[in-house]
Amino acid sequence: MSEILATDRAAPRHIAIVGSGPSGCFTAQALHRKWPDAEVTVFDRLAVPYGLIRYGVAADHQHTKAITRQFDRAFADGGVRFAGNMEVGTDFGLDQLRQNYDIVVLASGRWRDRALSIPGGKLPGVIVSGDIVNALNAVPRPAIPMPRIGRRVVVVGAGNVALDMVRFLIKTDADYEGSDVASAALRQYLEAPATEITVLSRSPIAAAKADVAMVKELGKIDGVKFSYANTSPATDDNALGRKREEAFAQLAALDVDAWRARVHFIFGAEPGRIRGTEHVEALHLQAAPAGEPSVLECDTVISAIGFDVNAPGQWHYAQHLDFTPDDTTGRIEDGLYRVGWLKRGPHGAIPANRADANEVAKEIIADVEAGRFHPHEEAQGYDGLPERARANAVSFDDWRHIDETEVRGAEPGRIRHKITDHDTMLATVRAATPK
Repeated sequence: MSEILATDRAAPRHIAIVGSGPSGCFTAQALHRKWPDAEVTVFDRLAVPYGLIRYGVAADHQHTKAITRQFDRAFADGGVRFAGNMEVGTDFGLDQLRQNYDIVVLASGRWRDRALSIPGGKLPGVIVSGDIVNALNAVPRPAIPMPRIGRRVVVVGAGNVALDMVRFLIKTDADYEGSDVASAALRQYLEAPATEITVLSRSPIAAAKADVAMVKELGKIDGVKFSYANTSPATDDNALGRKREEAFAQLAALDVDAWRARVHFIFGAEPGRIRGTEHVEALHLQAAPAGEPSVLECDTVISAIGFDVNAPGQWHYAQHLDFTPDDTTGRIEDGLYRVGWLKRGPHGAIPANRADANEVAKEIIADVEAGRFHPHEEAQGYDGLPERARANAVSFDDWRHIDETEVRGAEPGRIRHKITDHDTMLATVRAATPK
């Protein structure tokens, strides 16, 4: 009995998670299961939860977004508190948070796209994929308008985000039935959709990052003709590479009588420079497979080459901390941890974030059991944060009012109409809250 009491006394009373995306929510779930009596608070600078799931996952992948239902249950039963519209570094400092919580886990992600570092990379008509994703997903704070996209598009990159871009470029309005896509942004694009799309990958097919399932998904879209050029076929021991090659071969073999768009993948291609005076006119290749042109006439270049791990100012709340990616540990210092993309770097989808969250939760539990945990006797948890910040916070019940408003406002064929302005979200909450 004495051992159990000692363990109970050593358990954390207040746990803070900064960021309500998948990594933060999975971590909150795991720590709440271990310490059900602890106050677990998940903070987000936005008035709405779920981060990457709500705003990063492609709008036509509703099956992926459905993971939020299990997080809904954790927030709804009171075991985990959602505290939206509370920004660390603006409403209160990280030091204040650490003074009031025994354990703080940073799960605020990495979100800035890596730009093309070639001559002409800043010309009008060069777009980072994140601007398109943000517009289609109605990201607020700031709301980014849908970029203008021309008829002849080059997509640079061949990972899953690049395939998200290709899928968006070739889909019709009917393909978004039952989604939460921002209809105004989609309509703008569909007024004059792309007809010629070229996708460039420095790697051969066998080494490309795209999931085989994502490649096969392209083949389900009607009216599109696919082709590809490749270098360096997969070796016999590269089973995944051969599956990926087979998937592209199946795409190219599709019989399309009347096409409305053509997509050509060039593997082993190296962008050299983008030509244009006031706007993109062509992309010149530094290297390409035999038989492929060295100049691609185009009016739009979409960069989908990952995220910038060294972009300045992403974590204004913690400029003094080193956020160099680390796969080995989530611990920054005793009582302070990081998880997800903020820990590993900007790669890996939701299953990878789930696995990482569980590993960091185990690390936290092990640290507590090993005596690395030092409870703050003066810690008050959520009640110790500035009164003004708490007065402006958005609870999970408040979020439900926003959710209901969005669902009621859905256009035919859509499951919701997302509110794109953060102040409007807050006004929706105030209007629904009894005086």
